[in-house]
Amino acid sequence: MTGKTPSTSAFSDSAFRWLWSAFVLAQTGSALGSVAIPLIAINELGLNEATVALLATASAVVLLVAAFPAGYVAEFNRKRPLMIGADLVRAATFALVAVLLLSGLLHVAWMFIALGMNAAMQILFGSASSAHTKALLRPDHRADGLGKLQAASWTSLILGPVVAGVIAGITSPAVLLLGNAAAFVLSAALVRGIPRPEGPSPVRIEGARRSSEAIAGGRFLLTEPMLRRLFWSWLIFAGAVAAMGPVTQIFYLQDLQFTAAQYGLLMGLPSLGGLVGSRITGRITRRWQLGPTVWWSSVLRTPWYLLYPLAPPGTPGLVMLLIAFTGVLFFSSITNSAMSALRMELTPDHLMSRTSAAWSIATMGAGPALIPILGFLAQAADARTALWAILALVTVSVLVLPARHLLQPRGTRTF
Repeated sequence: MTGKTPSTSAFSDSAFRWLWSAFVLAQTGSALGSVAIPLIAINELGLNEATVALLATASAVVLLVAAFPAGYVAEFNRKRPLMIGADLVRAATFALVAVLLLSGLLHVAWMFIALGMNAAMQILFGSASSAHTKALLRPDHRADGLGKLQAASWTSLILGPVVAGVIAGITSPAVLLLGNAAAFVLSAALVRGIPRPEGPSPVRIEGARRSSEAIAGGRFLLTEPMLRRLFWSWLIFAGAVAAMGPVTQIFYLQDLQFTAAQYGLLMGLPSLGGLVGSRITGRITRRWQLGPTVWWSSVLRTPWYLLYPLAPPGTPGLVMLLIAFTGVLFFSSITNSAMSALRMELTPDHLMSRTSAAWSIATMGAGPALIPILGFLAQAADARTALWAILALVTVSVLVLPARHLLQPRGTRTF
């Protein structure tokens, strides 16, 4: 009599299914909020461009400021209560904004408070959930589980704004915010119902300074040899991608003179590539293992960037860019999930939340560091020149990877 072959899918774990469902609802709430907030700010409150930009900037500042303390708090406390609390605070905040809007009492100050609170809770939830996901999943399920979580993000990115736009069109932004709040409440309920006890949290080192403990995750990223190379590679790539946004907006709408419909198609349709890539990450890592998957998916996402500066105006350019963007998102989604799983393998359990927070801080800071430089290059030369520079940066991000260690023979790899 033979034993049953263990499933290779993370969905075979009922605890992960509950966590994944909570993640989907939280993503749904975020998608509704991403449409509701600008509609309220511009159409309901009549805020000007400068104030709307200030709202976005304030949220980014809160994310950066809150990341280190959030990682520290999440590290040494039970993760599920923090995730539940973060969901419920976000639900209460957006429900309050909806009530104030419906009663005619909403002021721009409440928008700043709501977005700041949402940003702080987002980074707290992310720091806690990163460590909890590692604890919840078996090592051989992690890449598949992370891919499924990323697939949920892609689905919400593709469908969420569309559904939210339809709802806002037939009702009001306040309904979107109430739906947002309800999604966060349901997410909290699902986290509460995960059918497996949570393990013990790491214990603080006696006598250690809190400031030193708070930055321990960043220190580990910069001192662990292999993780340091992964970190710098990701930092360069994330900065280049963030800086690419403003450059491509100019390139598409001014240089290539795409219509609004063509621009919308180019922004939405390629996301299907990211969805497909994230869904097959588990199968790919089971065949190649994590190291080679990170390396080859990073290599294979790079040539697509060559098509951007070569794109001509008109339909041929639109088709070329649709193919390029789809290819980029397909291989990038595989890289992101595999690299996240590898980062989990390389990071000790007692540093997971703080390392995740430090990684988030660096990712958020990479864009603002490169956006002005590439923006100046686009203005001084042209958008195509800036796109060639982005291709160079993406190529460098591959060269920084520790190829020799990632491509070690199968029998000598430990990840």
